[in-house]
Amino acid sequence: IPIDKDTITLHLTDPFHILLVELFNRTYYLTILREIFIPSESIHAEIKSNQSCPSIEELGNATWINSPVWHRLKYYPLLCRQQRRLMCFYDDIFICICDLDRFANCFNFNHSITYNCQDSNVCENNGQCLINNATCPTITFCICPDCFYGTKCQFSTRGFVLSLDSILGYHIRSNVDLSQQSFSIKVAISINTSILIIGIISCSLSMMTFRMRKPRNCGCGWYLLASSIISLCAILVLTIKFWYLVLSQMALIQNRILLNILCIVTDPSLRILLASSDWLSACVAIERLVTVKQGTLFDRKKSQKIAKQMIFIIVFLTISTHLHDPLLRRLVDDFDADEQRTWCFIQYSAFLDRWNSTITFLHFLVPFSSNLIGVIFMIISIARSRSQSQPKKTIREHFRHQMHKHKHLLMTPALLVLLSVPRLIIPFFTKCMKTPREPSLFLIGYFVSFVPATLPFFIFVLPSNEYKRNFRKAIQLFKRRFRCAP
Repeated sequence: IPIDKDTITLHLTDPFHILLVELFNRTYYLTILREIFIPSESIHAEIKSNQSCPSIEELGNATWINSPVWHRLKYYPLLCRQQRRLMCFYDDIFICICDLDRFANCFNFNHSITYNCQDSNVCENNGQCLINNATCPTITFCICPDCFYGTKCQFSTRGFVLSLDSILGYHIRSNVDLSQQSFSIKVAISINTSILIIGIISCSLSMMTFRMRKPRNCGCGWYLLASSIISLCAILVLTIKFWYLVLSQMALIQNRILLNILCIVTDPSLRILLASSDWLSACVAIERLVTVKQGTLFDRKKSQKIAKQMIFIIVFLTISTHLHDPLLRRLVDDFDADEQRTWCFIQYSAFLDRWNSTITFLHFLVPFSSNLIGVIFMIISIARSRSQSQPKKTIREHFRHQMHKHKHLLMTPALLVLLSVPRLIIPFFTKCMKTPREPSLFLIGYFVSFVPATLPFFIFVLPSNEYKRNFRKAIQLFKRRFRCAP
């Protein structure tokens, strides 16, 4: 059944009177029941919860359930009469249907059918293989278990970071206008456009601020200037990635060379840029903590020198830890009965899978922990230092006063920690996206990871009175240059 639909059409040539729908784990639904077969009849049926066929363990008395099958059969009509809405039920041997007179009509049913397409199973990752005809099959298709998708269940949604392909890919309709796309795609387009517009404005204003000489008198200014540039690059690459996915799945881009280049470049670039931005934010939190601890002993020139070195080291190490990613990416054509899709596919060996998970986790957890620890220790250090110099006031009074005075130092790491929480919670509690039909939570988690990159001006500049003053000077300088321009 296509992602954007909830119906399926069956064309049957053999006469039938009963249509049972079986889902995973022996879940049956009695969909159609009729006494007379009418050739060329068009039947519309819905699967409802009251059509389910429970097992006798859910219905019967424990005394006769454990008795021999031929002994307990005599109790089956009693189940139909006692439960007036019961349509069917089953045991290990039979499926029974309750007729209009509330009698149980039972017939043998093989519950242990192996869905392997007559030993020609093309499905991967324990997917169930089905054929349209046991004698002369012409169509083969797979029912994928949770966390897998694709016509052969060859793609996985497991991992600490999901790609936009697995979240939105199946929601994009091929050969259909943009205005006719699904609601999920329209929402994603709105979010991506908002991120692009706000991100360009925010990053540009942030770069204007930190290009001024005074904010770069210490290492924080250099970290934030580099972070603003990297954030702008991340926003632009995200936009390229998003529209590459949409247009390729709509079959508007079919150039294999272009698709292959974008496949190799976009996702690894996003991971590198986001990780670098997170590390630079962590450096800001650490330096601010050192500033509070050292006070007047803080060496600004030394911090500038360290910052320039750290920016190079962070970018170099982040790229180095992701070098395997573009080398393993390739285009895969996924043929279905109704459509053809081209996916950007990556498959790791067992070792690389562990390496990739570890590196991704560390690139997130270490900056997250640095910001969190920075907030906690900064608050403690501020309160203690002032309580020692002014012992007449209580720690609570010092704490309130210093919290108000240094709120800009605390707001930034606190906001970064808060924005990182969804990225931490979603992978650990959901493990994977069980089905592409439910993308909302993962789509939110994916775009939330770009919020810090979208709002550097609001996170770093606006909470600080000093940075705001430098921003106003940058605006005035820009106006003077604009007026003097010929």
